[in-house]
Amino acid sequence: MLCDMIDGKENLSKFQRIYEKYKNTMYSVAYDILKNSHDAEDIVETSLIKVIDILNNIDDAEIGSSRCKNLMITITKNTAIDYIRKFENGPVPYDNIETQRSYKSAEELFIEMERYRDVILCIDQMDDKYRDVLRLKILHQLNSKETGKILNISECNVNMRFMRAKVILAKILKEHEKNEERL
Repeated sequence: MLCDMIDGKENLSKFQRIYEKYKNTMYSVAYDILKNSHDAEDIVETSLIKVIDILNNIDDAEIGSSRCKNLMITITKNTAIDYIRKFENGPVPYDNIETQRSYKSAEELFIEMERYRDVILCIDQMDDKYRDVLRLKILHQLNSKETGKILNISECNVNMRFMRAKVILAKILKEHEKNEERL
């Protein structure tokens, strides 16, 4: 059924390779978030529809890369989180927004987003082995076992890289802050 949504043999072939390579990873991410196999399957299908929408932006050579894997994980994670927000929490009534403790002003949200962007830029400067561990553990909130599975390394190795990556990231962030102060 999903294949009917794809134009051209090249895109169909690309989609099939992505599906075969990442279907289990996508399912694992969805299941870890939702804790329900039926919902996880639905999220994978919805995520794959999103992948079809951006298929032209994915190069054939990238399909086996960590970048493509991170993209599939990110799409799946965000789809699962959106699902939770939509069906479990329901919409927040407009008149209750001001009274909720978690309410943040536009300025606070902007500052948070700027800090987030700074951290992402600093992570992007790191070696692949550290960058991938940080992205999977912090951004995608995977545990060491899941991260090790994705990166094909031991859980112990994941923990060691994560510890080293945090030290390196702290140094890069300090340097970034110093550069910002100079401006």
